[in-house]
Amino acid sequence: MRQAALPFDGGTADLLRQRVAAFGLELCHVEWRPGARATLTLFVDKPAGVTLEDCAIASRAASEILDPLEEELPDYSLEVSSPGLDRPLWTLADCARFRGRRVAVQLVRKVDGAARLKGVLEDVQGDTLTVLDEDQHRRYTARFGDVRLARLVPEL
Repeated sequence: MRQAALPFDGGTADLLRQRVAAFGLELCHVEWRPGARATLTLFVDKPAGVTLEDCAIASRAASEILDPLEEELPDYSLEVSSPGLDRPLWTLADCARFRGRRVAVQLVRKVDGAARLKGVLEDVQGDTLTVLDEDQHRRYTARFGDVRLARLVPEL
């Protein structure tokens, strides 16, 4: 799950996390899309779900930190979003947090003949995920480094 390098250091990302946490929000992912009009997207979450007002609060809080870096940052657009019901699992910590939930996983290389898995994320040990695939009725173990994309499957 590769992404473009952020246009600022890890300390700035930590400041962003702390600032939105002051409003009861978790900054769960920061995404940078470079280009003619670059975009910085902050994904925020909270247990009760994210509202439009939460996104506005996080945007203002982030701007307080990012605006002084104007000369260091290229021209960019700031977006704040919820990760959604089909939340991506960006890190191993995300995977551990959502252990026991249904997931859809796309792999960069096949594991036991499967490149896509859909089922319950049963376990996370070290850098390894175990998924009980509901279609194949079989357990698959894959390294997190071999995951192209992992998402929660919404349970409505």
